[in-house]
Amino acid sequence: MARRAIRDTLAHRLGAERTYDLSLLVTELVTNAVVHGRGSITLKIRVDDGNVYGEVIDEGGGFEQEVRERGADEIGGRGLAIVDALSSRWGIHEGTTHVWFELARSEAQTEQVAPRLGDAQRPDALDRPA
Repeated sequence: MARRAIRDTLAHRLGAERTYDLSLLVTELVTNAVVHGRGSITLKIRVDDGNVYGEVIDEGGGFEQEVRERGADEIGGRGLAIVDALSSRWGIHEGTTHVWFELARSEAQTEQVAPRLGDAQRPDALDRPA
């Protein structure tokens, strides 16, 4: 459902490659919420000047905040590594299952930084109305 929503509502604005990247990023976060979270899942996406801001929220109590190294023969456990590789920035609200991310415009993409945690790091653009 999340991939279809991304494709149906944003493909015309983002183009095929960015829509694919966004779909993969959202798939990983929503899958984490389905497998490890609780209650209902909320997906919020906002496009502002070519930058994509998103959040995936469930009603769980929190999860590991580290990107884990996985062996080539291990199944699963790579979701946050994929999120880290695809997003310009991402983070977790401390003690929650509320994950936010930014996907910068291709030409504006800069050096990636380590994940940051907490409200102070959450992009203000997520609060602006569409």
